[in-house]
Order: sequence, then structure tokens, then C-alpha cells
Amino acid sequence: MADTWKEAEKAAQRGVAAAQDDAARVAANATKQLGDLSKRGQEFAREADQRIAEYTGRSSDAWIKEGSRFIKTRPWTAVAMVAVAAYLVGKLRG
Repeated sequence: MADTWKEAEKAAQRGVAAAQDDAARVAANATKQLGDLSKRGQEFAREADQRIAEYTGRSSDAWIKEGSRFIKTRPWTAVAMVAVAAYLVGKLRG
């Protein structure tokens, strides 16, 4: 009976060790994938900023500052503009 108990205990320890190894592998893989995704997101943001600057002649930071100033000075107009834009997008989607 004691031998059976020891064997079961060793098997449980092996199972726990295997589960820990699997968890460590999954965590390492997730960390790598998140790092890759973060790099792609940063590249996308840089490219979008460059395209905005090419098309408009102003950086996205300049547009954000102007939008912020517009919202502070005319909040109800900004709300109305967003409502109209949402309505139009809804109509276009069908």
C-alpha cells in the first residue's frame, strides 16, 4: 500500500511538473506574440501618421490639438457633428 501511495505521489509530481512546463511554454509564446503584435501596431501607427502628413500637410498631433481645441470651444457643435457622422455611416452600411 505504501509503495502504491509513493508511486501515485511521484506520478502526481510528474504531472504537476509537466503542467508547469506547459504553462511556462504558453506564457513565453504569448509574450513573444504580444511583443510582435505591439511592434506591428507601432509600425502601423507610424505609417498612418506619415500618410496623414502626406495627404494633409499636417501631422496627426496637429490634427488632435485642433480637434481638442474645437471640442473645448464648441462642445455642442462637436456632439452634433459626431451624431451626423454616425447617422451617415449607419445609412451607408445599410
